[in-house]
Amino acid sequence: MTRPLPRTVLITGATGFLGSHVSAALVARGVAVRGLVRRPDAPLPARVEPAHARGLDDREGIAAALRGVEGVIHLAARVHQPAAPGGEAAFRAVNVEGTRLVLEEALAAGVRDFVFASSVKAVGERSETPWDESTPPAPVDPYGVTKLECEALVRSLGEGARVHTPILRLPLVYGPGMKGNALRLFRLVDQGLPLPLGSARNRRSLLFTGNLVAAVFATLESPSGSDTFFVTDAGAPSTPELVTAIARALGRPTRLLPFPVPLLHALGRVGDLFARAIPFPLTTEAVDRLVGSLELDGSRLVRRTGFTRPYTLAEGLRITAEWYRRRSGDGR
Repeated sequence: MTRPLPRTVLITGATGFLGSHVSAALVARGVAVRGLVRRPDAPLPARVEPAHARGLDDREGIAAALRGVEGVIHLAARVHQPAAPGGEAAFRAVNVEGTRLVLEEALAAGVRDFVFASSVKAVGERSETPWDESTPPAPVDPYGVTKLECEALVRSLGEGARVHTPILRLPLVYGPGMKGNALRLFRLVDQGLPLPLGSARNRRSLLFTGNLVAAVFATLESPSGSDTFFVTDAGAPSTPELVTAIARALGRPTRLLPFPVPLLHALGRVGDLFARAIPFPLTTEAVDRLVGSLELDGSRLVRRTGFTRPYTLAEGLRITAEWYRRRSGDGR
């Protein structure tokens, strides 16, 4: 048995990296999509109707945006940002209370589907063995803490109202339009700089945007999709394997240097001192992301929904490399 897709969907975060991909895919399937935006002139994918709200605390604006909507895909969140006044309270105001308001108004509007984009950070930062959905959560930063609180909120209110509420825990997502760490790694490889990462023996789960979109559809269309799922590409490459694959996709040579991992960690601690005064790329956090493991078991989504990944790592990186080359100022 399959469930029909909602006929009209509101997407929060529709102008963002993930939102643009999910919006375009829904439109291609014939779904009427509204994108929640704060500015009337915010750029949206083709055939996406703008719906205005001042923010996730604008109850009146969000209620108006939800009129006639059958489904919500909630992608908007406060993500990793430099330390600022307010600390965890600032994350909680957007991530928890904003999600609460959107969900309350969605339930009042009679939606039947509410997809929540969570994060692997709701469980933690590093895994010595592959995590699955039974792994006890131990988030370590305000973003992860508030994402875990959101999961409990969505599950409690959604189940109480008998609404279909998939919760998708996402690792690092890459693909056309990406920013942040994924784009920085592409630039480093493309610039041909020797990278001292050849000795890393870690495993790191990733997610291509095309596989994320397929997961959204799988959970919406499956009666068993109202659950919490890790979503990943197949396999979990080491950092040297990933750098080699990116170089191949870009048509660039691989330049990896063997370098003791403990020494990298020591350099990261030194970098922490510099980072207090000036932007500095090599910190403990950066080293942990590059040489630490964060491997996820995504088999539950496959078993419950029949999800299949349309793209391999090589295919996802090839598509991403084509976008990277097309964009203005492609890093060379």
